[in-house]
Amino acid sequence: MDDVFQGFNNWLDIKTMPNGKRRVIKAAVTLFSRQGFDKTSTSQIAQESQMSQATIFKYFRSKKELLLFIIKPMIENILPTTQRILQDNHDGLISWVHFLVNDRYHFLSRNRDAAIILISQVLIDEQVRGMLLDRVSYSKSLFAKKVWENLLISDEIRDDLSMPDFIQLVLGQILFYFLQSQRIEVIDDPRQINRDLQRIERTIILAIRK
Repeated sequence: MDDVFQGFNNWLDIKTMPNGKRRVIKAAVTLFSRQGFDKTSTSQIAQESQMSQATIFKYFRSKKELLLFIIKPMIENILPTTQRILQDNHDGLISWVHFLVNDRYHFLSRNRDAAIILISQVLIDEQVRGMLLDRVSYSKSLFAKKVWENLLISDEIRDDLSMPDFIQLVLGQILFYFLQSQRIEVIDDPRQINRDLQRIERTIILAIRK
């Protein structure tokens, strides 16, 4: 889906829906990312969107349903698709790790607010965490054919490492760093981000290499 999913904002702008619903979603994204889902009330969303609470509940039965609507396209695109994987040639462990770390970090960066919402909720919400794990499981067959088999052929990774362990390690490192650099201690220097991503690549390689 990532080959047609150019970013959350673009997806929201081109998706067919009433303008009032779109305004509610945009307001919720702004508030959820800024102050958190639990600390945001529907009255605040109504004020931010300049719509009534009745309008909000016309389109979404609850605040949680609105949250799930926002994070669903992010979850569906959390792993790179065939088009992204095949776009460049990758040879060996270092090349694959570099691709995955940078590609997924920049995917999160392009969708900053929606990504912050998703990652924040994954940490505290079992339902959202389950949705993410289900999506990763669903995408494993594609990932196995395009990435994992090539890593096994390279004979560079530990024999006791499973594909789910590898995915969890890579995503965990990227998601945590993204949240840290965008929410906890904002980092906007491209050179610093590049150095940090290189450090993450080294950490992953050291953890999985024979």
